[in-house]
Amino acid sequence: MMNIVQACGVVAKSRGDALLVATMLSMFIFDRIEGQDGKARMVPLINGKAGLVLGLVAGKVKSLVAGSGPQVASTGRISSVPLMGGAAGLGLGLALAQPNRKVIVMDGDSSLLMELGGLATVASHQPKNLMHVVVHNGTQFTGLANAKIMTSDFQFAQVAQKAGYVHAERIDDGAVWAKRFPVLLAMDGPVFVELMVEPVPQQTKAGFEQQELPANQYDRMGQEVLALQAMLAQDAM
Repeated sequence: MMNIVQACGVVAKSRGDALLVATMLSMFIFDRIEGQDGKARMVPLINGKAGLVLGLVAGKVKSLVAGSGPQVASTGRISSVPLMGGAAGLGLGLALAQPNRKVIVMDGDSSLLMELGGLATVASHQPKNLMHVVVHNGTQFTGLANAKIMTSDFQFAQVAQKAGYVHAERIDDGAVWAKRFPVLLAMDGPVFVELMVEPVPQQTKAGFEQQELPANQYDRMGQEVLALQAMLAQDAM
């Protein structure tokens, strides 16, 4: 089973100019491995564990929250916080508005469970350029708490397939994910991928106390939307 940095690292390294929507845990990981120019850095080896480093808990990411405002050049990424459960809808809107660009949604299992109807909405519109990925790590509120999600083994890929996604599959190996990602991204969608990811361990020892997250994590979405809007307008000129 892969870890969350490996899961996100594959996307960061190979997404090209695809637009990216990320929920809370993934957004913090993308902050670590993408700079303000959107280029992947220090992506760990898929078969190693180097990516799962100390400091992934919420209390240690406050200095990594991106953005001082929309004047920062867009990386083509929107953080779907605090729109919990709405990542699929946000990605669908982007896919319909930008049919010539690939759109990747990096969803969370707890988030998607809040609005499973989003799968049917996506499927009903059949956006060919949408790739919907769910990080299935079985936890919510990743960090000190790591509360378990309500279902022990919900079959997200099967549900997406039944909802009407063109293709859906579950992947539990990092090396397989690295090989499959470019193939899946090239497919006509909507494509759904369920990634089986190790939960980040609880950190309760000294130095890992839960800290209050910075307020700008909740307004960065608006800033990123404005930056993305400016980037797309520039590309259209």
